[in-house]
Amino acid sequence: MGGNIDLTNVVINLLSNPLFTNAISTVLSPMLSQSLTSDVKNVVNDAVQNAFKSLTDQIENETCRIDSNEMKIAELTDENNELRNRVDRAESRVEEVNARIEELEQYGRRNSLRFHNVQVADPNDTDSVVVQICKDKLNVDITPDDICRSHVVGRPNRAGKSQIICRLRNWKVKNRIYSQKKKLKNDQSRIFVTEDLTRYRQAVVSEVVKAKRAEKVTSFWTNDGRIFIKTSEGGQKFLIESIDDLNYYAPPSNEFAMEVGQSHSSDARQ
Repeated sequence: MGGNIDLTNVVINLLSNPLFTNAISTVLSPMLSQSLTSDVKNVVNDAVQNAFKSLTDQIENETCRIDSNEMKIAELTDENNELRNRVDRAESRVEEVNARIEELEQYGRRNSLRFHNVQVADPNDTDSVVVQICKDKLNVDITPDDICRSHVVGRPNRAGKSQIICRLRNWKVKNRIYSQKKKLKNDQSRIFVTEDLTRYRQAVVSEVVKAKRAEKVTSFWTNDGRIFIKTSEGGQKFLIESIDDLNYYAPPSNEFAMEVGQSHSSDARQ
């Protein structure tokens, strides 16, 4: 029994011996390092591959979503363009209908005239007032039978004078009177005659008056409801059917654009 070796003590002594542990470390260290490096590489590669696959899947999903959204956007864009075209066509038709209605309305006024700045003693007897104006100031002989109807429009002005609208029996009588309106230009009573225009054409005439005051228009007049201007003495006449037409032939200046709208009665007499 005394010859037996205590292995436990031998191992403990060896592990406690610095020379032994140094020798073991020298042998095992490269082996462990190589093994750990390989394991780390494998772990890193697996992690990178998993992350890359996840990222690739996300990119593919987002690409599919983008493609789907782009298709929806394209479809919505086509629908929007179609709706816009429909709206444009509808607006064009509305403009055409409105133009026809406005034209018909003006046609219905073709035999009517307006007498401005008229002293009216009896609002119920305007026919005789119109007959007298035509005879005394225009040298045109008409009778009450030439008048379908006449009446005062609105309230008297500050001078107590009124506007009379008069519908004549036919266009010939109306034209006989209207063709002599220039005789009223220097009349002391300041009476003047205009055609009976639609509200839209009255608004256009109002802008023409502003242009004349701004010296963009030298003269203007109406004939059978149509509005004409000249931009120079003896120059070409232009038919004005809208404000755009006016701005084209008589471009507004800054002063003209800032001008406050006023009554065009004094200019309309010219």
